[in-house]
Amino acid sequence: MRHMRGLRLYFDYVDPISYLLDTEVTAAAEGPDAFEVTLLPLEVRPPPVPLLDPDGPWWRERWAAACAITTEIGGPALVEPTLLPWSRKAHELVAQARRSERGRQAHRAVFRAMFEEGRDIGRVDVLVEIGVELGLDRTETKAVLDVDRHASDIAASRAAAIAVIGPEPPVLALGDRILRGFHNRDAVRTFVHP
Repeated sequence: MRHMRGLRLYFDYVDPISYLLDTEVTAAAEGPDAFEVTLLPLEVRPPPVPLLDPDGPWWRERWAAACAITTEIGGPALVEPTLLPWSRKAHELVAQARRSERGRQAHRAVFRAMFEEGRDIGRVDVLVEIGVELGLDRTETKAVLDVDRHASDIAASRAAAIAVIGPEPPVLALGDRILRGFHNRDAVRTFVHP
């Protein structure tokens, strides 16, 4: 198995295109030409910026594009959220899960909760339940989220991402090469192994 270091996926948990790209990247990263993926949070709307409007033009266009992509690739059925929360706490949960080597599982669980189950990933109680489902300690997870233990790391990741690729996820980067928006697993493999 050949490992390619350095593929970076910039994403946000409230972005359905990020969710769909992550699904394709996960599939592309497996197999004989496997490669490693570094997940880098890029919050679309960090607090205290107002929440996204589910009836606003950005979201309506984004959701329509995600539904079209899902139809094209035969992807998972999407559940449109009625509320578009800040994603900071969700990113913090995943940062905490990484400490227990459950980061990738938490990452997928948060995306599933948002876009397959329609859960409010901005709520601490919902995130604690996701953590418990993954085997994280309930009390510690709640305490970590309540005190914003990883908030500065998430904000720093966002600032670093904007400096490199701009403010809108999803983006794949490998060295100096950048691939914006959704791409299917074949395009991702071609990007990684030109």
